[in-house]
Amino acid sequence: MSKIFSNNINRDFSDIGRSNVISSNAMLASSHPIASSVGIEILKNGGNAADAALAMNAVLCVAEPHMTGIGGDCFAMLSVDGGTNIKALNGSGKASENAFASNLRNRNVSVITPEMPDAITIPGAVAGWSLLHEEHGHMPWKEIFHPAIDYAKSGVLVHERVGLDWSKNTEKLSKDKDTLNVFLKNGKPFKATDNFVNSNLSETFKTIAEEGSQGFYHGWVADDMINKLKSIGGNHTLNDFNNANAEWVSPISRNYRNIKIHECPPNGQGLVALIILGVLEKFNPNQMSKADYMHVFCEAVKIGYYLRDRYLADTKTNKLSVDQFLSDKMIDSFISQIDMNKAKLYEKTHFPDHPDTIYLTVRDKNGMTISFINSLFDAFGSGITAPKSGILFHCRGRAFNLIKDHPNELNPNKRPLHTIIPAMISENGKLIGSFGVMGGQYQAAGHAYVLSQMIDFGLSPQQALDFPRVFPNNNILDFENKFDKDVIGDLALRGHEINHPASPIGGGQMILIDNDRDVLIGASDWRKDGLAIGY
Repeated sequence: MSKIFSNNINRDFSDIGRSNVISSNAMLASSHPIASSVGIEILKNGGNAADAALAMNAVLCVAEPHMTGIGGDCFAMLSVDGGTNIKALNGSGKASENAFASNLRNRNVSVITPEMPDAITIPGAVAGWSLLHEEHGHMPWKEIFHPAIDYAKSGVLVHERVGLDWSKNTEKLSKDKDTLNVFLKNGKPFKATDNFVNSNLSETFKTIAEEGSQGFYHGWVADDMINKLKSIGGNHTLNDFNNANAEWVSPISRNYRNIKIHECPPNGQGLVALIILGVLEKFNPNQMSKADYMHVFCEAVKIGYYLRDRYLADTKTNKLSVDQFLSDKMIDSFISQIDMNKAKLYEKTHFPDHPDTIYLTVRDKNGMTISFINSLFDAFGSGITAPKSGILFHCRGRAFNLIKDHPNELNPNKRPLHTIIPAMISENGKLIGSFGVMGGQYQAAGHAYVLSQMIDFGLSPQQALDFPRVFPNNNILDFENKFDKDVIGDLALRGHEINHPASPIGGGQMILIDNDRDVLIGASDWRKDGLAIGY
């Protein structure tokens, strides 16, 4: 039996926690119970994993409007038959044809902030949804959007984590009158148990359901978005929207202790997760103290993010190949710089910190498996809403920088460096898992951390997602409240700057596939309102 299944999937019922969800036919997991319930109904009524993922995500655009929306971007990984012939979908939008870093530099602008029109790249999500369904959907396209249309019109009851996040963004939501009208209730944030309605978004979903992606990138919806962008000083054009597209790309991968990790290639940061794992693999956690392991993990994360900030960007402008990043020569050169007794300080990142994303995963009765992620980048994205369509724009353009000749410099028709990364895992030529760890730029570190907890320490999917987290964030270690204080104290003595307790870090969902026993194991962590469901 695979070492990843060597644990008994049994938890200690004397301690607070969640059980794994176990089924034999199908499994899904999302960050919101309503989305999960919609997805399971789709599967039971004959839809496949792609159909369920799209329906769930559309509902999340209403139920978690601070995390995701049709004004954002998406990525997905898809195994059509449950095997290892995995496809990666890049549904990230591009900068406008009129976007030039030099123009901002000439105005003495050094940082792209969320509310700037320059932060709003052309939303790529709907193009990604369309391509996914066109090639792999089973249900009629228009039926997929019925739940989202109904929820946007009649409302979704705000859940607890959503309400908490909403309460932190009152000022941001007050700056744009169209945003204020939709996303605040009498000038106040929506609270848990409030009913949130976005009737204009319901009409937009109806148009997309009837006309496909053409109904988003052309016609009245596109006109509404462009008019809003022009009103705030944007130079986006109808041509930008008309030329929006998604594409299938080849995944990248590396082995970690004989288990293969599959990630989307750049412009995503999945490569960073593989770099971190490449460093960790050179050490034996079972022969290390907890503090030594955590020190190595934190140093590995800093190495990965240092390389990301220097080199990663749209695939067309990357200066180093994936193979170069993952070579033993590159990995070993950085490992040689790790001092077990002292934290190393790396150049501070200028990449914007942001914790907001949704992730979901589905496996259907025929084995089709999808790992899917959709995001607005910041909480409530840019905070800018197109009035007639109810579309809240993301601010993914913040991920560009304004450094002349940098690979990730803002320039026309270019995709920015992305943080959102769905993933899959396989072993001995068989798909054994689909997962994602939310939390903005934390995600690459989160992928490596959760996988290490399972592969190196035998935790179950639910235990690994629930395990207290650390994130080396710009040379400061953010520790969640429940993290081992003795380990924190040891790391402080090695020169690590400590932030404890930090707010809960990210979220996560997972499906583990035990091919030997035809068992599906689902998990959704405690940091969100969501759940895994199987049948």
